Amino acid sequence: MPQKKKCVFVVNPISGIGKQKDIPLLVKQHLNANLFEYDIIFTEYPGHATEIGGSYRDQVDYVIAVGGDGTINETARALLGSQAVLGIIPLGSGNGFARHLNISTNPTRAIKQLNVSQESLLDVGFLNGHPFFNVSGTGFDALISKKFANQAQRGYATYIRCIWEEIASYQPRTYRYKLNGKEVEDSFFLIAFANSEQYGNNAVIAPQAQTNDGLLDIVFVRPFPPAYVIAFTLLAFTRQIHLSPYVEITQAKQFEIQQLNDPLIHIDGEYVKTEEQNLSISLQPQNLRVLRPSRTS
Repeated sequence: MPQKKKCVFVVNPISGIGKQKDIPLLVKQHLNANLFEYDIIFTEYPGHATEIGGSYRDQVDYVIAVGGDGTINETARALLGSQAVLGIIPLGSGNGFARHLNISTNPTRAIKQLNVSQESLLDVGFLNGHPFFNVSGTGFDALISKKFANQAQRGYATYIRCIWEEIASYQPRTYRYKLNGKEVEDSFFLIAFANSEQYGNNAVIAPQAQTNDGLLDIVFVRPFPPAYVIAFTLLAFTRQIHLSPYVEITQAKQFEIQQLNDPLIHIDGEYVKTEEQNLSISLQPQNLRVLRPSRTS
């Protein structure tokens, strides 16, 4: 019998609107005990997942992040460049990174997928030194992340409410950058830096983005009239956002951009308070080991 793999589950207790409370029982019921031995640790404060990941990265084979994209980011950043492999049980509001990797948003099925998962090497993006794995950016999406962070209730409905409360009054922000040898100063609704394809809930902002192609997709969304909101939304949810006349997507391994308004950014959907107006975006290819479901799972 092969030696059991050691793993630790890092559980965010405020993700999943109650689902996280079931994790210990679900893991006991559905994780293959012949393949794994495990510990379960609940985080107690922001940044705790990074501390746990750092403590266990040289002691276990797998570190399993249980939560949303923020929890995944906190956990994954502690594993960069190590032999420890990130696993994911998605319990967030959007679960964009997990969806891109075809990991089930049903916790029971996601645990069962761990039993038949395969290791992959994925690219890692950096925004002013902060690692990101899914989608980061500046503009309207960062504003919503800031607003959402202050809500008493989490979940998809709250996220949508935040969008509708802000979109009518939102003023596009101005940026200066150089691209393809040309210096540009212009206003945008948002600019996304995409390592994977979507924000979450299948709202796809970069349909062609891949987590292992050595490039980031830079998505420029120009201001659009209020009447276009429904069309824009439909394009996002049908993977056709690149067909919008208000959207331009380019690929780069490095990108520099200056915010000419007050700084406003998010990292994998989590608002980051910063005074830095200059943004430096870069990519490190194949710097994170991740468990992905096998094609037969």
